[in-house]
Amino acid sequence: MTILNNMITESSENGILPQTGTSTFANRPSVIRPDARSSCSSSKHRRHGSTVSGAFFRRFFKSFVSAGLLVVLAGCGSSQPVPRTISQREDVVRDDLRTRIESDTSGRAMPRLLGLDEGVLTSSEMSGFRAEIIRSLQVELADLRDNGQYEQAIARWKSLAAIYAWQSDSEPAPAPEQPEIAPVDPPETPRPERTQDNEPIRSPEIEGRFSERGNELSGQISGLDTLYVEWAQQLRRDGNLVASLQVLLRTPGFGTLEPDIILSYLQDAIELNHRFAVERLTDVLTQNGSELPAEAREFLDNEYQLSDMLAGTATILVDQGIRIRGGVGIRDQVIGSGFFIDPRGYLITNYHVIRSQVDPRHDGFSRLFIRLPDNRSVRIPARVIGYDEILDIALLKAEVEPEYLFSVPDVQALRPGSVVFAMGSPGGLSSSISSGIISATGRRYLQLGDAMQIDAALNPGNSGGPVVHGDGTLVGVAFAGIAQFENVNFAVPSRWIQHILVDLYTEGQVRHGWLGLGLQSVRNALEVAYVLPGSSAAEAGIRAGDRIERIDGVPVRDLVSAQDLIMGLPVDTLVSLEVTRDGQPHHTVVSLADRPVSPVEYALERDRETALFGTLFGMNVQELSSSIWRRDFRIERVFPGTVADETGLSAQDPFSLQDWIVDTDNRVAILRIAIRPRRAGFITRGIQLAALLDPDNFI
Repeated sequence: MTILNNMITESSENGILPQTGTSTFANRPSVIRPDARSSCSSSKHRRHGSTVSGAFFRRFFKSFVSAGLLVVLAGCGSSQPVPRTISQREDVVRDDLRTRIESDTSGRAMPRLLGLDEGVLTSSEMSGFRAEIIRSLQVELADLRDNGQYEQAIARWKSLAAIYAWQSDSEPAPAPEQPEIAPVDPPETPRPERTQDNEPIRSPEIEGRFSERGNELSGQISGLDTLYVEWAQQLRRDGNLVASLQVLLRTPGFGTLEPDIILSYLQDAIELNHRFAVERLTDVLTQNGSELPAEAREFLDNEYQLSDMLAGTATILVDQGIRIRGGVGIRDQVIGSGFFIDPRGYLITNYHVIRSQVDPRHDGFSRLFIRLPDNRSVRIPARVIGYDEILDIALLKAEVEPEYLFSVPDVQALRPGSVVFAMGSPGGLSSSISSGIISATGRRYLQLGDAMQIDAALNPGNSGGPVVHGDGTLVGVAFAGIAQFENVNFAVPSRWIQHILVDLYTEGQVRHGWLGLGLQSVRNALEVAYVLPGSSAAEAGIRAGDRIERIDGVPVRDLVSAQDLIMGLPVDTLVSLEVTRDGQPHHTVVSLADRPVSPVEYALERDRETALFGTLFGMNVQELSSSIWRRDFRIERVFPGTVADETGLSAQDPFSLQDWIVDTDNRVAILRIAIRPRRAGFITRGIQLAALLDPDNFI
């Protein structure tokens, strides 16, 4: 059985998708979103070449157009533009750098600067531009902080840290170490609901202390903890205690915060039923030798009751109107589950349950309601606050006061065999519980992060429901199951939701950062298989074949750890990237851009399809010839454990491209080739390779 037969897609119906192997189609297991509905639109197939009809006419048309252009250009030879001189190209580079530095995101100039070929700018110009970038980042940091835009201020702080890390590693003269964590003053005001005129913490100023070494800048900045605590206080004043507590827990120097700060948030954690936060806050107090409040000790001594938790769940109802089938009107409704995390009526569910609420095609035709366990006859209107299409998570708001609150902890250690309980509304039957165990962890079925496999029974309607550990800790959100198998179901681990929880409150779609790199795992290392043209990584000089060693100084050996580091950083943050190239270390700085929902489709709009073969199918190819009739290639490399490897392909095998199909409805890419494998004595045979359009190996 090939790799693709073991992979799953998020299809709401049992589908027939192509498998890897010979040029035939076969049934394959498909993951269903229990309460998702199939699209009303017809399948979208993008063909990039076909056996005769597609490839022939496409290439004929290209050749015809090309010949016409040559004729036109030949007749207009006297008006051809004069090539730019070296001096003019250098001026273009200077103007581009200045434009970037003068923008609101001056850090984007740094990868461009570091990726310039040697000799384009003089060393003094390079140093001058670098100094301008640092000064601009400092100004942006101060302005953002003054305007209360703390997430972006933190991005600038970390960007400066990335530049100093690069400078320390790349400059011949000694450079300062990584920025130190500065102590933070305790809050001067109590909780927001008790005092309305709270002022933000204005603890020691965030300052840059720089010493000039010729035109070189070096230095040290301080106050990262200050930014986090001020951000938490701002959210607290706004009444968003859940996000405020989440930000505080992210503080790098959390364990060194003053007891007064810890005590002020401990009451919040107790009222939010946030056991994970209470445990972390009390641990800090214990380490500092402070006495625990009696209320905290009593809270930690209480045991969870599953029956109490059910009061914190809800049935999600999405009314999509009437669908006509066979001349008969059928009610079109999606049923899912959700659970409350905020006393103001905020609850978590799956994105695919409420997809029609944010899909322009359903604008005005979709209505969202929830139904509480204690009043199943009443539908309460709700609205979408934020959503993450990649992690399949959404935050809703309804005007209710929930009886029970779940908390989203950062649970790292989940072991197979642990007992779990899944709660939800299968088939609309609210307050249902099923039990099972964690069958496996680290399943790579999401673009980012990983999934948890459980054998607790999940049925249509369970999507978005909480999955809790035997000790009552929320460990995940149910999202999918395989239709053809019993008790093979999946949940998004809570630690990935914890990454995006604050962003969900900001309304709209969650923004993820990315570098524009496609990776493959090779002998416990991450090798770059694809670099998106025009991306920050491409500008910084990252190449296919580079091996990623560290991101922001943290060693990475697998995709999950790399994606975990990237997810913790805002868009537009500069990242220190250390790679090995031809056995030699190479250090650069890359800026995080907005990650597209589908990196593959995004890349196909900007690059040739063969450039993505390494990421999709696990083989690097070289084009040998191209004509109207055919395109011939040779396999240069096959990555172990990939689709190409499982199919038996090997380096130096020649092949011709027969068909290339991108099916956006079934989320699959299909490659049909006529190959002459060396292992088979160069006997020509037809092979079909298939890969998911949403692979997990982009960062």
